[in-house]
Amino acid sequence: MLEYDRLIEALENPVEVGRPVILPDFYVDHFVIAGGFEEFIEGLTRLAKQGGGNLLGNRQFLRRGGNSVNTASALLTLGLDPVLIVTTDEYGSQILPTLVSPDLDLSHIHTNGRLSSTVSIELEFKGRRVNLMVSDSGSAAEFSFSDLTEADLSSIRESSLVALLNLNHNPDAAQLTEDLFTMVGESSKALRFMDVGDPSGHLEIIEPLARKALAEGLVDIVSLNENEARWFAWAISGKDSRWDQPSSKPEDWLSAAQFLSTETGTRIDLHTPHFAATIVDDDLTTVPAFDAVSRVTCGAGDSWNAGDIYGTLQRLSDFDRLTLANAIASQYVSSVDASHPSIEEIIIFLRSNPPYESLGERLVSRS
Repeated sequence: MLEYDRLIEALENPVEVGRPVILPDFYVDHFVIAGGFEEFIEGLTRLAKQGGGNLLGNRQFLRRGGNSVNTASALLTLGLDPVLIVTTDEYGSQILPTLVSPDLDLSHIHTNGRLSSTVSIELEFKGRRVNLMVSDSGSAAEFSFSDLTEADLSSIRESSLVALLNLNHNPDAAQLTEDLFTMVGESSKALRFMDVGDPSGHLEIIEPLARKALAEGLVDIVSLNENEARWFAWAISGKDSRWDQPSSKPEDWLSAAQFLSTETGTRIDLHTPHFAATIVDDDLTTVPAFDAVSRVTCGAGDSWNAGDIYGTLQRLSDFDRLTLANAIASQYVSSVDASHPSIEEIIIFLRSNPPYESLGERLVSRS
């Protein structure tokens, strides 16, 4: 019997769940797919020295962007019917329908803001495919609880899960989280899910988020990667120097996530290039990532979050939920057009008995 049999059976026979609400960002993403980092920088330096010019030899395209839109799109492909709440401008509201499935509910799109946009540069750096983003935050930097309409609030009250994403652009992220998740806790049974995104450009938001939202029990699930785990551990520990530098050691990533869960009592869902983990206080479940050819990296975390949310709503075991999220992310990053996999495609993938990422498999076998 394959170890995925239980998961496959659950995917083939999903239970009916309520609509998740995803908010608050939409970006137009301009992808630049290049080769190596050093070669790319050398090319830009050459152009700068000559007073400008055109760097050739890369591939470019436009895609839907923003954690919320990407996560909602992935959930839709998995068979759920997410409610997407975002703020943009009139131009953004016209371009968004051209970038997503016509089946995605766009009835909660606010057009009284500013367009958010990102140039996403993907290249090789020290043997790893990395995604370097240059962003104009637009309305993602300004979204507040008062921006929600009565129709938005009604959908939130009726939802199964509320996912608040990409808070790193918003200097008032802690206040938005506190206001929204207090309301959710008081007026609905929805789970409260948060993914801040890379906070390194706004480190001042982390400590208020950790202390006003996480430590106060306002967040049920925090999804983060290894760098975000370190920054949260740094903030909630009183800026302990142990956490103020990046680490390439997976045991340090786990330690940061475990410290955060212990200090706040929050479920921490950690996703890394080598493995994923769920930590609740002293309980730890780890699953290695699948081995995949990485063709696109921007949006991988959103695909992973979609699997994590889907598995949470389906009440899958921690192992099955992490396996599902890893499988969805693996299929996404290996796609040639940044497309999200369907449940049927995930089942086919799991039945092929795909190999694990080698380092992740070794790490998990030792844990």
